[in-house]
Amino acid sequence: MQNQARKLRRTANACVPCRQSKIKCSGEEPCANCQRRFVNCRFEDGGNKISVPERYLRELQKKAKQQQPSDEAKFSNGSTSTPASELDDGSRLQFSEPPPLVGIDVGRSIWTSPFAQPSTTTRSNYKSKRNWVWLAPSSAWSFTARLTILMTDKLSLDSPDNSPAFLFNEVYDINWIPPSLDGDLDISCLPSFDYALYLVNTVKFHLGQNYWCFDEQTFNGHLQEFYFGNPSQKAADCRLWYVQFLIVLAFGKAFLSQSASTGEPPGAKYFIRAMSLLPDITMLWKESLLAIEILALAGLYLYCIDRRESANVYVGQAIRIAHMEGLHTELPEDELGQETVARCRQLWWTLYIMDRHFSSSLGVPMSTQDSEIETPLDPPNTSSQQDSSLSMQVKLSRLLSFILTNVYKTERTQLGMFLETTRSILQSLAGYAQEIENIFQQKFKSSVDAMSKETRHITLLYHQCVIVATRPVLLSVLRERLDKLGAREEDWQTFLTLTKPLITTGIKSAAKTLQILSAGDGLLETFLPFDLEFTYGAAVHLAMAKGLFPDTDEHQPYSEQVHSILGHMIARGNKVAELRKAEFSHIEYLFDELAKRAERSGLQTLTLVSPENIEDITITDSLDHRVEDEDPNAGPMALDQGLPRLNAVGEPLLHPPLILTNNEFLDDIGISSYEFLSIVNQMGYIDNYESIL
Repeated sequence: MQNQARKLRRTANACVPCRQSKIKCSGEEPCANCQRRFVNCRFEDGGNKISVPERYLRELQKKAKQQQPSDEAKFSNGSTSTPASELDDGSRLQFSEPPPLVGIDVGRSIWTSPFAQPSTTTRSNYKSKRNWVWLAPSSAWSFTARLTILMTDKLSLDSPDNSPAFLFNEVYDINWIPPSLDGDLDISCLPSFDYALYLVNTVKFHLGQNYWCFDEQTFNGHLQEFYFGNPSQKAADCRLWYVQFLIVLAFGKAFLSQSASTGEPPGAKYFIRAMSLLPDITMLWKESLLAIEILALAGLYLYCIDRRESANVYVGQAIRIAHMEGLHTELPEDELGQETVARCRQLWWTLYIMDRHFSSSLGVPMSTQDSEIETPLDPPNTSSQQDSSLSMQVKLSRLLSFILTNVYKTERTQLGMFLETTRSILQSLAGYAQEIENIFQQKFKSSVDAMSKETRHITLLYHQCVIVATRPVLLSVLRERLDKLGAREEDWQTFLTLTKPLITTGIKSAAKTLQILSAGDGLLETFLPFDLEFTYGAAVHLAMAKGLFPDTDEHQPYSEQVHSILGHMIARGNKVAELRKAEFSHIEYLFDELAKRAERSGLQTLTLVSPENIEDITITDSLDHRVEDEDPNAGPMALDQGLPRLNAVGEPLLHPPLILTNNEFLDDIGISSYEFLSIVNQMGYIDNYESIL
């Protein structure tokens, strides 16, 4: 009866998680929201309100501001744009100064990139004159190969050249004849107008709003003239548009492909015809925006079929032409017109996203540094969903490339410096989490909707940043583990006490990534490579965690999820997924072998679970919905006033339904500014270290 009576009244003392998420709290302990989200429910001790003079309050605020270090941190590469500073005053997170980190061994260092130096090379099976492949130190693409070499050598197994990562030749066989400007253009074997329009709309859906590779209005105008006029004359007069049209058809056919092809990639028939008609670069650059769009489309198609080096070359050419047209600067609307400037801005940021992604994948320098870019990301007087989505993807792409180039050092890194750098990254991620929460709140404010492709991609990219930022801790543990096989081992207690929040955070993001990708919502991409990369990155991260911390895999069928996702892609004709599946199986074998060797050597079994906290092992979904009638007392919580316990990984929640209500959708994406600020607070700060972010 007492509990029932308590449910009927609204308490002014909401629990800490509900106050931070600005949602209604039932007042029970634990409250209904925390039980549903598997979050540790905690109430602050009530305190009496007091009145103080306004002048006294201003003096306290002034003193606090003088003592608080500036959060306007900058990239170490000289960029004028930083993750923290990109947040406007309305979205900037407020938090108290985290407490100093205690118990740190200032002499301890870790391996953020434990691979051999100088950079490893391996033999090439590709059809080229060179017989070696350079494995770049920061390359996400060659990470599996470098990991295989390291573990095979330390475990004294067969040559790594016998592993799947080194046995495969080029995934697809695709070639075209050099372009020729002589003769009539071939316009045979093209689809009907209705089917062509269907393929164009298919491409628009799959590329979404963040890969702006052709101007819809201009493109459709040419399409009408081509089909309802003189097609031969139109193709001859607008040769470059005809090339773009063929590449768009290639993408459309690839997106609709349902089965494996004989040897060439889906849509290759149209793509080969297009590339055979593409003029030489000495003529191509004169076509300005259209040339940029074509080169970007060609680069993206090549990246999809695992021709990453060629893809990077074509996108690099597009960026060079964009530089000559001033797309990386703020163009004058009064001279060029609003539509042209908007097209240039969207095209530039598309190139930026592709350049950051391709460069990070290959481990090569980026074509344009952030300090050289003046193009507005969030132009004034615009607040569309498309602009918000594009802005967030740009910021996350920038952060991901920053992590790969600044965190992964070839030499040992002092633990304190690494923790401070990672704390700055997580602080930025907390700010981005709040922005994402605001985006989703606007989109799902008063409707029942499903996760769109754009919001889904942003969520997965966010989790990828978390995984990559926290992976160095696992790599360092792996290197120490491999070096100590058959030798006496040091005590891990202090190291794991300092790094456990990072490790568990990365594991949770990897598990959440697989949960989103296996949701069965029909959004899994089988031609665009991004979902495959998200899947594979999360899979390898969890395989590492399982091999190093066996308890993290209890009751969690992540391996089955991975093989199911990859199997679906393979069934739809993705031969790249077939290669990744074989590589993942080999990685699982290597880490299983490591676990067996460690057990036989009598090494300490590493665990992320404290005996007194074992009942708290679960995956948390810390993001909850906000309500319009917010609690007036709710607001940014002082994080040094006690924090809920961060949970490790256990059994995942059920997959979300296809259609989600507001509450269910926001619960399911696994992003929480509150949780990341909690982690930042747990890590504290290191004296005498300056943030590099």
